[in-house]
Amino acid sequence: MTETMTLYDSPGSPCARRVRAVLLEKGIAWTTRLVDLTRLEQKRPEYLALNPNGVVPTLVHGDRVVYESNVITEYLDDVFPEPPLYPQDPWARAQAKMWQAFELAMAKEFRPLMYLRVIGPYDRLRSREEVLADARRSTDDPAHLDWVRRVYDDEVVSPTEVRHLESLLLQRLDRLEAALPGRDWLVGGRYSIADLSVAPRVQMYPMVQLPLAPERHRRVCDWLGRLAARPSFARSENVQPG
Repeated sequence: MTETMTLYDSPGSPCARRVRAVLLEKGIAWTTRLVDLTRLEQKRPEYLALNPNGVVPTLVHGDRVVYESNVITEYLDDVFPEPPLYPQDPWARAQAKMWQAFELAMAKEFRPLMYLRVIGPYDRLRSREEVLADARRSTDDPAHLDWVRRVYDDEVVSPTEVRHLESLLLQRLDRLEAALPGRDWLVGGRYSIADLSVAPRVQMYPMVQLPLAPERHRRVCDWLGRLAARPSFARSENVQPG
C-alpha cells in the first residue's frame, strides 16, 4: 500500500507510543497530527468524527480510519508484515494478546494516579477558570466538564483508594518480574507486540511516584534496558515531527 499515513498523537500517551514504536520498527513513514489532551482536543466534534471514543491515538491510512491502539498495531502488522511483531504461532499469539489484556487492566489502575499526581498539578499551573474555559471550547458534555473540574480540585481519588491502586500496580510489576526468569522477552523468545504493549506503561511508573526498584524488580529493569537499547523503541519515546 502506498496511501498516506497520519497518526493523531499526543506526548505522554503510552497508547500512542506503542503505535509509534511499531511504525518505527517497520520503517513506515507517517505524518503526525498533535492532539492536546490537556485542552480536551480529543473531545472536539471534528476529532470525534474520526474517533467516536474520543481518545488517542487514531490512525488514518488512505481512506481508512483505525482507532484503539491494540487494533492499530495489529492492523499495521497485517498490512506491513515485515518484521513481524505479532507471533504467527497460535499459542504465542494468544500469550501476546493476554499481555495486551494485562496492560489494559494496568491502565485502569494507573490512570487515577496519573490524574492525581501529573495532570492535576499541571492544570493548577493555570487558573481554574482558564482550565475550564479551555475545556468548554472543546466540549459541552457535562460529564467531561465535571471530570476536568474534579481533576483540578483534586477530587479524583481518595487516600484509601490511592493506597489500593499503588498496591495493585506493584503487584503488576511482581507478576511481570515472575514472567521474565530465563528469558529476554515476554513471548516466544523474541521481541514482540507483547513487549511493546506493556513497556510504555511500565516506564511511566516513576511519573506517578511508583519506584522501579532493582532490588525488587531486577528482571523488569533489565528488560526495560533491553528495550531502551533498541533504536526504534528509544525513538518512539518522542512524538515524531511532521
